[in-house]
Parts: sequence; C-alpha cells; structure tokens
Amino acid sequence: MGKSVCTGDGAGSVPIPAPDNARTDTDFNAELHARPSIYFEGPAFVEHAAFMPLEGHGRTIDGFHDSVWADGDVSVRIERHTEFVTVTRLRKLESEPSTWPTSDLAEDDLARLAGLETAQLVCRIGLVVASEAPVELGPRLAAYGFGDTAASSIGGGSAQVCSDFRVRADLSSRILLFNMDLNAHRLGRMVRRLLEIETYRAMALLGLPEARRLAPMLAGFDGKLVRLTNRNLATPVTEHKQLLDEITALSSEIISATAETRNRFGATSAYSKIVEERIALLRETHVPGFQRFGTFVVRRFRPAVRTCEATALRLEQLSSATVHLIDLLQTRIQVEIEYQNAIQIQAMADRAATQVKIQRAVEGFSIIAISYYLLGMLKVTFETLDHAGVHVSPLVMLVSIPIVIGTVCMTVLRVKHALKSEA
Repeated sequence: MGKSVCTGDGAGSVPIPAPDNARTDTDFNAELHARPSIYFEGPAFVEHAAFMPLEGHGRTIDGFHDSVWADGDVSVRIERHTEFVTVTRLRKLESEPSTWPTSDLAEDDLARLAGLETAQLVCRIGLVVASEAPVELGPRLAAYGFGDTAASSIGGGSAQVCSDFRVRADLSSRILLFNMDLNAHRLGRMVRRLLEIETYRAMALLGLPEARRLAPMLAGFDGKLVRLTNRNLATPVTEHKQLLDEITALSSEIISATAETRNRFGATSAYSKIVEERIALLRETHVPGFQRFGTFVVRRFRPAVRTCEATALRLEQLSSATVHLIDLLQTRIQVEIEYQNAIQIQAMADRAATQVKIQRAVEGFSIIAISYYLLGMLKVTFETLDHAGVHVSPLVMLVSIPIVIGTVCMTVLRVKHALKSEA
C-alpha cells in the first residue's frame, strides 16, 4: 500500500517533501488546492469518520497535509484539520447492494488509519452511491434499514440524497445517494459535500453539552447577581469590603466559565456557518412525499447552535453586569469617602476658627500680663529712687501706664505681622 501527499486538483498523487523551515508563500498558495475529493464512478460504499485526539495523547495536530492511500478498489483519504482528523475510505462495489453493506473496520481501525492511538469519535457516516433512484423509494429505503427519511434532489436534479440521520449500534449514520447524471468529478465533490455537512454538524454540536452544563451555573450566577445588587443598595459603609469581595468572587467565576467555553462556542459558530454554506451548495429541490435533506438538518441543527450562541451571549452579559456592579459599588464607596473627607475638612475648619479665637484671647491676655509686669517694674524703680532721695512725681507713674500698654500692643502686632509675612 503506497502513501503520498495529494496536491493540485486531485487528479493524481504526487509525493512532496514536507519543509523543515517556516512556511513560504508557496505553502500558503498550496492551501488553495488542499483537500481535493476522491473522484470515482459506479456503485461504491464510502465510510467516513472524524476523530478528536484526547487530552494528554497528542491533542495538538501536527501538519495539515492530506494523504491518500490506494490498494486496488479501496482508497483511503486522511485529512488533518485544526482540531480533528477525518478518515474517508472508499470501497468500489461490483453491483448495487440489496442490503446495506457491512463495514469491515471497527472504530479503532479507523483511528489507527488516521494515525491516532487514542481519540474521541466525533461522527461516523456510511454512504452508499447507487444508480438512478427507483420510482418507489419506500422498498429500497426499507431494505437499507431507513426509518423516517429526509430526501432531496440535489445538484440541479443530477442526484438524489436520502438519510434518516439515525445513529446505529456501530455509532454510524447512513446516507444513500442516487447518481443520475454526475460524472466522476462532480460525484466526488457531491459526496465530499454531504460528508462535510455531517462532520461539521457534529463538530458544531460539541458546544451543546457545554451549554447544557453551564445552564444551572448561569441560573446560579443570575441569582447571586440579583442578591448582590439588592445588597449594594442597602449595605452599610462598614460592610462594603465584604460586599466587594463577594462581587469580585462572582466575577471571577463568570470569567473562568467564559474562558473555559470561549473556544468551543467560537468553533460552534464557525462550523455552523460552514454547514449552512455546504447545504446551500447542494442546490436542493423537493422530492414528493419527503422532507428536504437540508431542511431536516437545519431545523434540528439551528436550535442547538442558537443555544450555544445564547449561552455565550449570556456569559458576556453576566460578565458585563458584574463589572458594572463593581463600578457602582466603587462609586458609592468613593462618594462615602468624599463625604467623610468633607466632614473632616469642616471639622478642621471649625477647629482652626476656634484656635484663632483662642489665639486672639491669648494675645489679649498676653498684652495685659506683659503690661502688668512692666508697670510693676516701673513702680519698683520709682520706689527705689524715692528711697535713694530722688523724688518722682506720681503723675509720671500715671502717664506711663497708657504708654506701656500702647508700646506692648504695637510690639505684639508687629511680631504677628512678621509671622504672617513669613508664612
């Protein structure tokens, strides 16, 4: 069994060496020709499976080169995508089978073909390519084990696709394609398109379990947010720190949940767009008596995608609401601080005014005290002179009283003025 890397339009397989250095412009241009279909004719049984490497078992997918293996009437294509690997095995049939073909490969065998020892099966599809559709589809669908089936005429009436989208015991779903007017190239592209719809649909729905897991958590977050918002309006100043700690803890939980699911929900949105694009490319028309293939997929698929989108939006809104609540609490704390500062400033102003009044009173007492001591000294001086035989008239003492008081007042005022000037 040979192995080669497929390039160009897929008409052949040309081995090319993988570059060891950084990618060049030629490598990027090669992406335009990547992932060509396996072209074939006649009745065939196509098995397709998508795998995701498990955590701790080489989760990172190295390289994105596709490979094709061929061995007689069996061809195998391996495609490596960003987060999953697909295996497509084509087995040509000599004639149309009367019953659904039995696969000779187990899930582990398909994983080993993809080069994965341990992986999670995302989806598995069996597709039978038959000739023109019979006038009565019922007996053929019953022979293949189909239940409630969706069917469409696709490719402008060149083919007809049928599927009941049920997962069997081997974890595979079944698609029946009747080829009326498709050549090998168009048939390969149409088969690839149908397989991509199922693969990307399954990859998109990986976000639904996350959305369901988060649903009770989000309800709890909403309840906490309402309670904390109500407490923010009635909490006294002394409990603001505790309230801020609780809001911060809630915000951390929401941010953690957002970070855990952001990539998954983003992938769901991207894969859903690919599914809708591939369905549009089918160019479906109605088959009497059956629901259209694309309509069935979209009606079951869009609600799940919208659930993921709504969950992601709800997480974003909760995160924004907690940030706003923190801002409101901080604003309230800031207002309280400013109010307390205003009270303290007013108290300081009142104390300063009281100190000014006390200072003025002290100044008055100081003038009286200094004048009293100076006049006392003058009196002692006059009495000493009188004992020494020098008589001083009592009028001198009387006149000196206003002079001393005035001199003391002027001196105190000059000192006060000098201190103010320095300040």
